[in-house]
Amino acid sequence: MARYRICKSFTVESGHMLSKHSEMCRFPHGHTRTIEVVVSSEVLDGNDMVVDFKLIKHLAKEHIERYDHRMAINSNDPLRESIAATHPDSLIVFEGVDPTTEVIAKEIFDFIEAQLNAGFASDAA
Repeated sequence: MARYRICKSFTVESGHMLSKHSEMCRFPHGHTRTIEVVVSSEVLDGNDMVVDFKLIKHLAKEHIERYDHRMAINSNDPLRESIAATHPDSLIVFEGVDPTTEVIAKEIFDFIEAQLNAGFASDAA
């Protein structure tokens, strides 16, 4: 059976440091990140949608935009305290893991999935 899918893209400028990396990525550096939120289903809902596109934008936008012009860092990074002292509002701290693209993607996925599941659970009640 075919799957229906929708995609909403967001773009943020963000930095990170990979303290476990043995080469250049251990130093502060940044990326232009295009984050695509994709939702798919084999069936359409009562409104003939996979999910309301506006809902995806609403759920994801604020959470994703918190990465914009911020520095993601491992909680164990030796530079954490000095960066926090200089730029206290600039850090997004990941507990015990390097904020690789994969780790950041999983964090965003987990957040949006939980929000969608909570919404669908309340719709069923």
